[in-house]
Amino acid sequence: MGKRSRQKRLSRSEPTPSSASPNPGPACAAEAASSRRRPAAAAPAAPPPGPAKRWLFRFVLLALVPALVLGLTELALRVAGYGYSTQFFVPHERPGYLTTNPRFAWQYYSRETATTPTPLLFPAGKPAGTLRIILLGESAAAGTPDPAYGFARILEVMLRRQYPSNRFEILNAAMRGINSHIILPIARECAALSPDLFLVYMGNNELIGLHAPSHEELNLTPHLRLLRLGQAIKSTRLAQLTQALLRKLAPKREPKPQDMEFIRRQRLALDDPLRDAVYANFRANLSEIRAANHRAGTSTIVATLGVNLHDFPPLASLHRRDLAPDQLARWEKAYAAGIAAEAAGQFDGALAHYEAAAGIDDHFAELHFRLARCYEAAGRTEPAQRYFVQARDWDALQFRADTRLNAVIRSVSAAGNAATPDWLLCDIERALAESPAAEHGLPGRQMFHEHVHFTFAGDYEVARALLPSVTGSLRLGAPAAPLPSQTECAHALAFTPVDDLNVRAAMARQTARPPFLDQLDHGPRQAEADKRVQEQLARTTRTDFEQAAAVYREALAANPEDWMFHFNYGNLLNQFNQPAAAAAEYEVVVQEFPRHRAFRLAYGNALLQSGRAPLALAQFDTILQLDPDFQPAREALAAARRRLR
Repeated sequence: MGKRSRQKRLSRSEPTPSSASPNPGPACAAEAASSRRRPAAAAPAAPPPGPAKRWLFRFVLLALVPALVLGLTELALRVAGYGYSTQFFVPHERPGYLTTNPRFAWQYYSRETATTPTPLLFPAGKPAGTLRIILLGESAAAGTPDPAYGFARILEVMLRRQYPSNRFEILNAAMRGINSHIILPIARECAALSPDLFLVYMGNNELIGLHAPSHEELNLTPHLRLLRLGQAIKSTRLAQLTQALLRKLAPKREPKPQDMEFIRRQRLALDDPLRDAVYANFRANLSEIRAANHRAGTSTIVATLGVNLHDFPPLASLHRRDLAPDQLARWEKAYAAGIAAEAAGQFDGALAHYEAAAGIDDHFAELHFRLARCYEAAGRTEPAQRYFVQARDWDALQFRADTRLNAVIRSVSAAGNAATPDWLLCDIERALAESPAAEHGLPGRQMFHEHVHFTFAGDYEVARALLPSVTGSLRLGAPAAPLPSQTECAHALAFTPVDDLNVRAAMARQTARPPFLDQLDHGPRQAEADKRVQEQLARTTRTDFEQAAAVYREALAANPEDWMFHFNYGNLLNQFNQPAAAAAEYEVVVQEFPRHRAFRLAYGNALLQSGRAPLALAQFDTILQLDPDFQPAREALAAARRRLR
């Protein structure tokens, strides 16, 4: 058997004539036949999957199938053209041009409360020889209350006057009511537009804007990735469809009023741990803006933020959390005594009482403000400056960038400048403090209307502070002309005394509403602001109107394509009872931006006032086709129909 086995192995491995038997014996033949009849041995069966693998498979199946269905639904909705674009820029009716998206903020806020970007119209491809500068930020950068006079516009005048051989294009992508969580995706989108320079002026809305923490709601602020995932979901067409269905199925409800009761519930003390995540998120967002701009090969100038320190009391104050009842009683007694002494002009006595109160509880923001103005009245500038800053920092409604946030900007800038030379810091906070318009090194009412929004003088100071960084970054060299004065910039932008009146009136209306109502001395200060507006209005004559109109005609002759000149000239004409002429100016703007509700509304109202109700009706109808829920258009439509009866 051993010999036969060896023969078999040899026959398989070496089938040569000399080794194979031509006539095998019966035993060998039988074995061979049996081998041919016997089936090959089957491979051992695989063990069934264990419970862990089965559950993993089920989990993957449960995750993938819904994701696939949702993805296909999203694709189908986009192919069908459902919904609105969530991009910041969208194609304009003019081929090859882009414009800002009026619906951009709908993905973040309700339609009733969402703001709109400043309308822009520019070629998608940067024209040859043009230096494109993009500004990112919030309302202070946008130019509230009128973007026609913001620091971006003043900076553009300065650049064109000093470097007339260059072509500049400043795109103001700043927007009211947003913060760094929204500015980051705008920055990423802007990076694809071939900018030569970014300007970043942001930070005032971090503690009261999107994703700000609150003690009365689920706090997701520390979970930045989760917040971004939520934003990504809200930007889908499927989310838009869901919202549309809910709006139809659910009974219409009035949006929650942001009255003082609501705003008081948003207070956060400086030492509240909830604030920590805000600064961490701001740092992350700013760092990612830096990275996106660097990848695009674009230089960036980031600025610290200036705020009204001298003439803006805190919006809200909170006591120390661990203050005992007997301590609170002693604090209130000392505070009341200080108020009485201050009212009597006894500043040294007031300071003694206020310092005693601070020894018990130094967290109360209004106490710091009272200490600051008493020290200033007593001629002691250094402690006054310190307490004005602390009054801002301890403000429990932080609508102003505080010391810690500006420190984040400086820190990220230092890290960015060390890593890449295309990231520069412009210290606007310091520049405003050193301005001749500051009170003892403290920016105040000469540069700010209220807390953060600049007067024309303030915007001029910001533009002047930015100018050296801008020209240096763009390597423009020595200027060909001197820096234009504030008066020259105002004339170039058609900022007339009538416009100054309108801006101040708009800001007075703003400060008469929340969140300003709890401020120290709000009543007398508001009455004074209203009085100044009324007195300025009483002094405004027909001659002032004619002079302002001449300035606008000159500006339009120099820049006929500037829609802001047309729109504000229309406002001027309408204000002085020339609705037909105003309608002609508004029509130019509507043709430029046919999807913007506010422009069509102004145009329609001017048509209505000039006796052209059918044309006005068409404008209001168009607005409601763009946005069926726009209440001002509904009201204007009803008024137009009454005219036609």
